[in-house]
Amino acid sequence: MLAKKTQAQSSDPSEVRKANRYTRGIETLKRVGGKDYDRATRPLESFSPDLSQMVVEHVFGDVLSRPGLDLKQREIAIVAALTALGSVRPALKFHIHGMLNVGCTPQEVVETILHAVVYAGFPAAQDGMTIAREVFKERNLQYQPVSSRPEGDRYQLGIQNLQQTEGDRVKTIATRFANLAPDLPRLIVEFARGEIWNRRGLSLKSREFATLAMVTVLGNQSHSVQAHVEGALRVGATETEIKELLLQMTVYAGYPKTLSAVTAAQQTFNEIKQRGIPPASPKPELESRQQAESNEARYRRGLDALNQISKASGEAVVKSFEDIAPDLGRYIVEFSYGDVFSRPNLDLKTRELATVSALTGLNTTASELPLKVHINGALNVGANRQEIVETIMHMIPYVGFVKVQQAMALAETVFAERKVK
Repeated sequence: MLAKKTQAQSSDPSEVRKANRYTRGIETLKRVGGKDYDRATRPLESFSPDLSQMVVEHVFGDVLSRPGLDLKQREIAIVAALTALGSVRPALKFHIHGMLNVGCTPQEVVETILHAVVYAGFPAAQDGMTIAREVFKERNLQYQPVSSRPEGDRYQLGIQNLQQTEGDRVKTIATRFANLAPDLPRLIVEFARGEIWNRRGLSLKSREFATLAMVTVLGNQSHSVQAHVEGALRVGATETEIKELLLQMTVYAGYPKTLSAVTAAQQTFNEIKQRGIPPASPKPELESRQQAESNEARYRRGLDALNQISKASGEAVVKSFEDIAPDLGRYIVEFSYGDVFSRPNLDLKTRELATVSALTGLNTTASELPLKVHINGALNVGANRQEIVETIMHMIPYVGFVKVQQAMALAETVFAERKVK
């Protein structure tokens, strides 16, 4: 258990402040961690008591106890950030418990994790959902998930969301790359903004906070930081709340990434103080467009592609999340396989090798199972052992030896399981 700290009897102000930090940290840790609040710090006691104390004093006493942003929004941001990182399962599990302990609903947990599909990809969201399932089971939650998909034309829902959060940038977003890759802006509008951002169960303000946390922790996304700082303000967040969220990210993203995000946010605040936040003007050239095709057509095409790749029923993918997030399985089929893998100009073998390459570079805990899945997929659509090995080897100059070694170990496991010579 954590060592008990009492307020210093000394008149030294620094000692009094230090004792107050610890006491304040324990109080906040109890609110987030619940009855077993010290399970995150207890293992540190024998290894490094100082580190355990720093976690209590700095993370919970200095940062999470600050006014200006309530604990519910802080925990939503933390779970979003940790989901996006994809390699911090114990911390993510602790803070999913934390979300529930500070008053979030199970649906808000599910929606926060599912929102990561847009900013961190499906592997991160799938892994996060697996951990959420464990938390719900541990808490004996009788959670009955239902579909939270929005109703209406996905393209128009996306345009409406962009106007609400991005203002007149909607036209730029909806038309950028139109000559180079016309389906890219369409997918942004229809899937990211029309589908995910319009899901029920999480407020727009919370989605903006979750997004801002994710783009900060992922790094090198200054333009997105600026867009979502303004977006948060547009949907009711205050400047103080945004500053508190970014300060909190020093714990989860580190100072270099957070300071980069702060620089971008500061520029946005300065610009807004000069020009204000103008309302979005009508965009008749966009308001007449509709979604390209029905969800059912995308689903059927995705199933065909998935069945070719996996050599098994794609329906199993859909059913694998029925107990916690039934829409996630549908999105994997509709979007990943129906919208992306089924596109022309690249055959399935090339797409699978490209996916193996991408997952080798990603190298998160969340990406390990998908990498094995897509090594299997590559074999299923005609790639041989050496082509897969070369695909992984090709990544050495770009991601380094350690990531390649880890990917190669997973490939070795797959080859052994399938007796591939």
